[in-house]
Amino acid sequence: MTHTLDVGERITHLEPARRAAAATPAQTAARSDRLKTFAITFGIAYVILYTFFERWNVPLFTYHPAVDRWDLFKNTGVPEDGPPMFWYGWVVLATICATVLGAIATRVSTGLLQRTTIFCCVLAALWPIFYALGLYIDEVASFNAEFLRSVWASGVPALVGAIAAAAFISVERAQRIWTSWLVTLPIGGLVILGYSLRDYFLR
Repeated sequence: MTHTLDVGERITHLEPARRAAAATPAQTAARSDRLKTFAITFGIAYVILYTFFERWNVPLFTYHPAVDRWDLFKNTGVPEDGPPMFWYGWVVLATICATVLGAIATRVSTGLLQRTTIFCCVLAALWPIFYALGLYIDEVASFNAEFLRSVWASGVPALVGAIAAAAFISVERAQRIWTSWLVTLPIGGLVILGYSLRDYFLR
């Protein structure tokens, strides 16, 4: 009888600990939401960052396959070392930065995250559009429009457009289009990368 009571008391003491250790439905849903937020933010950020690092050639490290040597950051080396490879550096740097942004996204409010995402996506879309427009105007204009070839000159109207889009879009519309950026951005990134590599395809 005493043994039975002792076992019952031990089980009674263990139940609160088991209930505390077990995840509640609310906790499970919160983890699922954080994972979804991280995955979507990572996917969107990775495309933008990789395209940026490739266009401006900002690798985390450089690999020289002919001599099997690794250098930190961008290093073209000497002609005797053969052509360097920056691709690995772009991929790793974009992965690290996108992971950090994804982790930050799980800590901010949903509204701020969605508006920030819209700002970044619109900026990434408008910048190359205004840059291409500036190149076209410089070619056909009868006046000196050389300043339009500057990357930063095209960045100003792109920045204004991105701020306006993030500020004036409704919360409901921001919620609807947030996940769709994950599908559309890789297409835009591939278009930009394909344009930058056109000389290799035309040879």
